[in-house]
Amino acid sequence: MATISRNLWHLGFVNLVRARAPASISVQPEVQLTIEPQRADMLLLRKEGAPRGVGDATVLRGLWPLLGTDTVLEYKSPVESAFRRGDLLRLWGYGVQHHVDQIERLSGYRALTLVLVVASITRTFLRELAEMDWSLVRLGGGYGRIDGAVYATYLVVTDEVAEAEQDDFLRIFSHRRVLGPEARRWLQQWVSPEEGTMQSVEEMEGYDEMLQKLLDSLPAERRLAGLTPEEVLSAYPPEQRVAGLAPEQRLAGLAPEQQLLAVSDAVLRGMPDEYLRTLPAEVQDAIRRRIGRPSR
Repeated sequence: MATISRNLWHLGFVNLVRARAPASISVQPEVQLTIEPQRADMLLLRKEGAPRGVGDATVLRGLWPLLGTDTVLEYKSPVESAFRRGDLLRLWGYGVQHHVDQIERLSGYRALTLVLVVASITRTFLRELAEMDWSLVRLGGGYGRIDGAVYATYLVVTDEVAEAEQDDFLRIFSHRRVLGPEARRWLQQWVSPEEGTMQSVEEMEGYDEMLQKLLDSLPAERRLAGLTPEEVLSAYPPEQRVAGLAPEQRLAGLAPEQQLLAVSDAVLRGMPDEYLRTLPAEVQDAIRRRIGRPSR
């Protein structure tokens, strides 16, 4: 029996694929491949006698015709450094383990397909590809074939597939911004599920990043709703708060003597003591501390 994923990105992606895959494919999450605790993210099984076309799929539409009888799929989230050295080889190892376990049922190595899903192609991925002396053939639309791995192995780049197939749901699992309300509501159910429907998502790995994905999808006015201008500005350093403003806009609302505090130390050092003594005490003290000139 499949266990509940502890990673919110993986749980969400599995449910997206399971809900939107063609009816000819059975999606089984986190399948234990051996007695040891090694689990592939998904095992996709083509139903007996089912066609190899796209069918009624509404996600990853370019993938389904490529798959064999059994497919071991490994998913890497859009979080930075999600793909680590050894992940491609680990996927290949999962394939070998599944082949050995199902050797009587599978007709041969061509019946097994391996799929790696990543948000983008990284230097770590390309380095591992070179280390294995494998090669990547781009198929277009965000899909690629990895040659040299014995098993038919495919790469899915969600950044590219989401745009090529105009799939707003898949944008959730990429670096792209979610555009429409339907996908946004779908994402929200994973970040804020109804009480009692699933384990506490706040404790799951990936929760903070997925929550940020939801916030990034909201219009600016909704993200800032309920916050005062002071609360918004407090999140930024002083130089960013005034970036883009003309000098007179930066000084608007300040008394003439307070505006002096906005000039550089070099200019302040050129001011004679006679002038400084005409300023309010708090302004005079602030200037003297900055330029290191004690009062006389």
